[in-house]
Amino acid sequence: MLPVRGQAWRFLVPAGIAEVLLLTAMGWWPGSTFPFMAMLLFGAAFIAYAVAASRMLDSVGGDVVIWVVAIALRLVFLPLTPELSDDVYRYLWDGHVQLSGVNPYLYAPADPALAELHTGWHGQIDNPDVPTIYPPLAQMAFFIIALAGGAIFQAKLLWLGFDLATAWLLGRVARITGRSRRLTQMLYLWSPLLVVEVAWNAHLEPLGLFGIVLLILLARAPGGAGAAGALSALTKFVPLAALPPLARRLGARFLLGFGIVFLGLYLPYIRAGGKLFTGLGAYVEHGRFMEGPFSLLESVIPGTMGPRYAAAFCVLCVVAWTTVKRFRPERALFWILGAGMLLTPALHPWYVLWMLPLAALRVSRPWLLMTGLSFLGYVGFAEYQESGTWAQPGWARLLLWLPVIALLIIEGAELWRTRVPPPQALSESR
Repeated sequence: MLPVRGQAWRFLVPAGIAEVLLLTAMGWWPGSTFPFMAMLLFGAAFIAYAVAASRMLDSVGGDVVIWVVAIALRLVFLPLTPELSDDVYRYLWDGHVQLSGVNPYLYAPADPALAELHTGWHGQIDNPDVPTIYPPLAQMAFFIIALAGGAIFQAKLLWLGFDLATAWLLGRVARITGRSRRLTQMLYLWSPLLVVEVAWNAHLEPLGLFGIVLLILLARAPGGAGAAGALSALTKFVPLAALPPLARRLGARFLLGFGIVFLGLYLPYIRAGGKLFTGLGAYVEHGRFMEGPFSLLESVIPGTMGPRYAAAFCVLCVVAWTTVKRFRPERALFWILGAGMLLTPALHPWYVLWMLPLAALRVSRPWLLMTGLSFLGYVGFAEYQESGTWAQPGWARLLLWLPVIALLIIEGAELWRTRVPPPQALSESR
């Protein structure tokens, strides 16, 4: 006789209320200062999230609770001005100049040629001397925001629309692949990091995550999967690294769909020529934040670019391996994005969101843990507000990276044991 499973609402309701209250306090309570009080509230919210997730498979129902809590979490932060990041002002600027007929790749925000276009929030644009780094789909989204009024509220609404749509697609993927739709959607929708970085900080990541999950869902329709992959890569270039294994697995129609969309969306900006990638080049050369294993490369390889080339080579080795082994799209993306995340010289908390849909589908403990621990990047936020220098203490980096790497090693060992039978079993099979 099968065991009787409990009703999910019995633990989802208290866990959801706890997470909503804790994150509300972090955003609205004046006493929630960085680093310690805000970190404490975020950590407690993550524990509530983890406890609820750990009981999902032993229960039934709870779909309505999952979505009600998810929407409540987002509504809490919707009215708040972003405090932990100023990226949204670059989004608004890029949309603003496009609305004025200016190609955003041609000029940096501080360029005197654009002085007449300055706004009241111009001084809050990060790296004003560097042209935009964002690819064409992101630019088109910025233009839509500008058309809708060009305010932070409109940006948040657009990102949250893609955020909720991504959760719905994840449910479809989970159901088709025989996994728990409820657990997958709960792990995504209730992620404290996702809520804070999108509903509060207004980061654009859901636009790219939507494309990644759509690619996985359309894997049996290679042309559509290619188009979805291009949409994701033209939000941020992160998924572009997975093109070789995806093309080998899905074939020429995938490449055709990818190429048509990729080149088609670049056409409106093509007059920028070589300046299309000026901002990206500056970021690749100088960007760094809360780096982990990348520090080991820096300790043995001299120079600024040497360690970055070595990290890129390591990721390319993973790309080659997944290509030779003909990994399925989901698995290839999981391995390649994971390798990039481990070896990146810059790990801002919202970067980890690129692993969240894959981690939710695969219930990957290391990467789900990283969505919680990556918030340690904000340890130096208070000092940054006072001095303009963002401290990244060694203890915070160790606390972020060591548990994640330890769990990755443990999971790798468990996978190895299940795939390689012990010597006694081998001898008996002969």
